[in-house]
Amino acid sequence: MNTDVSTPLFTPFVTQCIEAAREIIALLDSGDDALYLKHSQGIGGDVSIGADLECQRIFVKYLLPLAHIDSEESGFIPSPSSTQDIIILDPLDGSDNFLSHIPYYGASLALCDGRKICKEAVVIHFCTQTLIARSGERIFELSLLDPTPTSLLSSTSTKCGIFEKAYSNPHIAKLLFDHRLKFRSLGASALSLSLAYKVSFMLFAGNIREYDSKAGLFLCEGLYINHNRDFLLISKDKQIFDTIMQLLTQGKD
Repeated sequence: MNTDVSTPLFTPFVTQCIEAAREIIALLDSGDDALYLKHSQGIGGDVSIGADLECQRIFVKYLLPLAHIDSEESGFIPSPSSTQDIIILDPLDGSDNFLSHIPYYGASLALCDGRKICKEAVVIHFCTQTLIARSGERIFELSLLDPTPTSLLSSTSTKCGIFEKAYSNPHIAKLLFDHRLKFRSLGASALSLSLAYKVSFMLFAGNIREYDSKAGLFLCEGLYINHNRDFLLISKDKQIFDTIMQLLTQGKD
């Protein structure tokens, strides 16, 4: 098994994300009761749990020497270095899934310049121990158990899309159902964005937060995207994209 990530295949940002992810996965798998305790409300608006704060602590340990961090839990954390770069961080995307023992949660990290223009992005799937990353124009995925990168390829045999926030938008869900557009609602928006290459579409209803979307949007730049205050729609299939766009416009009338 190849465990050496100090290779030119990876930038310092991706390397540190890999190391942090390994430590976090071991911690989350420990089942420590403190991970499930509720704390105060985070900057992103949700009540933080112990797991949120512990994931943030580990990411800060590995990444703060590289850049400032803007975390969903604590807001702006200054780096001791002279860099202007900033990492937009959701340290535990899918906290409710974690609390409910549903194996679909991870982390989203976007390395941006001082103007918040994304340069690199990583979305980590803690449960499958995999990540999807983009450095410049290079997009790849890898297993944390054997970090040999492979090019991220679109799937040609997808049957379902992902519709996050479907529970609060039954009218849109019915439109999709009526047009035989199958979907699942998985409960971790950043992770779902990173799967847009694999599924038939990814739809988020409402105004998605930057912590959830910054990395995923950078990963998905080559796909069909419509991002506005009412929804975020991404698809690799133009026909499906156009169909859903018509339904969303129809649904607003």
